[in-house]
Amino acid sequence: MTTAARPTWAPAKGGNEQGGTRIFGPSQKYSSRDLAAHTTLKPRKEGQDTSDELQKRNLREELEERERRHFSSKEKNHSEDRDRKKGHLLLEGVRRDADDRIVPRSVDADDSDIEVKSDESDDDDDDADEEDDTEALLAELQQIKKERAEEMLQKEREQQEEELKAKEAELIRGNPLLNNPTSFNVKRRWDDDVVFKNQARGEAKVAKRFINDTIRNDFHRKFLQKYMK
Repeated sequence: MTTAARPTWAPAKGGNEQGGTRIFGPSQKYSSRDLAAHTTLKPRKEGQDTSDELQKRNLREELEERERRHFSSKEKNHSEDRDRKKGHLLLEGVRRDADDRIVPRSVDADDSDIEVKSDESDDDDDDADEEDDTEALLAELQQIKKERAEEMLQKEREQQEEELKAKEAELIRGNPLLNNPTSFNVKRRWDDDVVFKNQARGEAKVAKRFINDTIRNDFHRKFLQKYMK
């Protein structure tokens, strides 16, 4: 087995000492990434829960104080929600009383006064209905005007298209090559007067068939008939 194209521990150089048997010393060059890094630990400073600070603190009292504050805030929120609901209920009751309140009427008031008020309200309703009718009529009139304008534009567009078609037809008629009554079609085929034409018309066509046998197939039989007969 040859040593060609096989990597060696040190690249081969010309001389007596070649390949892996060559004597060499360690390299004096090294990469910056090979240097030692993070050789010291980073200690905690004051205010970062050092061991002395933890010994001085009373963690149990801090936990109880946090729990106390949490429960007090929870009770406060609950009482505020309860007061808010009570205020909503009071407002709803006041509104309901105002809606259900009966409008007082003087003792001397007659039914005619009530009828006059009802007539005035009817007149106001009629005026509002008339205004609505006029607005509807104006909107319908605007719609009719718009439709008529669209119809006029459509008619003008169709008329312009017809005029363009008529001009194109006149231009086509003015060309003598297109208006020539004589046709340029060939009346007879180019091979009508050839000598050899339709030579194989009477021959019977033999249908091709496939026989999966090298001795009995048609090609073998034709070969024998041609060369061995």
